[in-house]
Amino acid sequence: MTVTIRLMEHGDVADVQRVARTSWHHTYGGIIPVPVRRRFLDSFYSDEAIVRRMADSLLLVAQQDDAIVGFANFFVSRRDPKEAELGAIYIVPEAQGIGIGTMLLQAGIARLRGVKHLFANVEKTNRKGRTFYEARSFRQVGETEELFYGHALRTVKMRLDLA
Repeated sequence: MTVTIRLMEHGDVADVQRVARTSWHHTYGGIIPVPVRRRFLDSFYSDEAIVRRMADSLLLVAQQDDAIVGFANFFVSRRDPKEAELGAIYIVPEAQGIGIGTMLLQAGIARLRGVKHLFANVEKTNRKGRTFYEARSFRQVGETEELFYGHALRTVKMRLDLA
């Protein structure tokens, strides 16, 4: 199976929405209640929100053969162009564990010219997500608790130093 990492195109919107919904429900099934997940996905992965992020950030997709199986979304800080955030990296469950997440991460880093620090936020009890970041040399630099659509969410902030 061949995997290609490329910039997201307008024709990929439905596939990115499918990947987001599938991976979010799989990952956060025992962590975040269904109504909260649905509200988040409906808001952050609406057609308009995705098109806006395509214009304002770096959105990459992973295409395995003819299907989109993952995506990653990177945002360069407006406050400090030497900092960026990996706002999302999602892979459908059946394509996890074969290196696609690493490929997306590396492709994004390669396109983030001049960035020295890459941040990622991960839900504290998302052990699989935290392990992914730790295995790629991210380290924990903070922790917060916030209300996420009315649900208490503990988030770990992680940082990868690129230079």
